[in-house]
Amino acid sequence: MTNAKFAGVVRNFVVVLMSMVAVSGASVHAQQALLPEGQTLITLSVTERLSVQQDLAIASLRIDVEDQNASVVQNRINTVMAQALQQAREVDDVSQSTGYYNVYQFDRQPQGGRAETVWRGSQSLTLEGRDAQALLALAGELQEMGLIMNQLSYRLSTARADEVRDSLMEAAITRATDKAQRASAALGKSRFDIAVLDVDTSSDYSPPVMMRAMADTGSREMTPPSAEPGETEVTLTVRIQAVAQ
Repeated sequence: MTNAKFAGVVRNFVVVLMSMVAVSGASVHAQQALLPEGQTLITLSVTERLSVQQDLAIASLRIDVEDQNASVVQNRINTVMAQALQQAREVDDVSQSTGYYNVYQFDRQPQGGRAETVWRGSQSLTLEGRDAQALLALAGELQEMGLIMNQLSYRLSTARADEVRDSLMEAAITRATDKAQRASAALGKSRFDIAVLDVDTSSDYSPPVMMRAMADTGSREMTPPSAEPGETEVTLTVRIQAVAQ
């Protein structure tokens, strides 16, 4: 492409870009211009926030096995995981799901000895439930079976978050309406009508509270793990456009 042609393309691009910016910047003015004389467009937003106690407990455990025979490793994992799942299914209000299953070979170098080839494998199990005491008791039983705690956490359940957002929406609309009324009065207008109402439904919750648990020390008198829920801040934003007259 010649310099003249390139310069022409750049000029055309700049003209188009400036036109787009001008149209975007003039959109509000255009809406205002379309209103009958004596009416004013009011645009505002309101955000409501509420800290809510987390109600969903989550425990992630795993089984680790190491042996010189790959079959021994896999059989041990399969046996323990089958028993763990059976135990978990007997607890009401606690769901279970298996995670990664990985078996690999590596060379171990004993101190002062020859390297030996060893197989190592693991599989994870995740528990979720709103009955925290039942979940923690189950987690303790699984630790007794040889599973190791990866992570213990709380988070806000989707059902509870939706319930809170509904109450926040009502409060946000009330506040937005009150603000529109005050703005209308400040402009000397006697009344207003809400023309557009936008509810921001994005879910931007705080991350779950993580609690690390100690690995099995070999004791068969396993005490169930302990955990306390934290709080999650739920937010909701309402944007309105009102016509004051």
